[in-house]
Amino acid sequence: MRSVFACLFIAAALLSAGCTGEEEPFTGQAATEFRSETSGYDDRVEFRFVPNSDEPGTYSAIYTLERDVSWGTTTETRENVRYEDISRASPIEIVVPREAPLGRVALDIEIRNAAGDVLHRSRTSVAPATPVPIPP
Repeated sequence: MRSVFACLFIAAALLSAGCTGEEEPFTGQAATEFRSETSGYDDRVEFRFVPNSDEPGTYSAIYTLERDVSWGTTTETRENVRYEDISRASPIEIVVPREAPLGRVALDIEIRNAAGDVLHRSRTSVAPATPVPIPP
């Protein structure tokens, strides 16, 4: 009988040891990450940020948009833009009209989950290609 109680006591001590230890703060990558896709057209640039999840989620973004237009470069900043029901099938999309086909467009973005954790940070720039002379 004593050996049964001793075994139960040891098992309870081992089980509780894992439950009462101090937890280390999570410093790794967040569970959901995003990949970016960019498409440039004569009249617009499309930025897409696709989460690595099929489950719809709510995210917020802070972004700065730079565009080359006929009177110079314009900059627009938006903070805490909320996106709902975002998933792999329905990504975050930001469409930027172009004034001219040769205009440069750049986007700095930070995407956070509902808890405020940063899941994605990037800068993407789209500009016309510079032709390289081909020797004769």
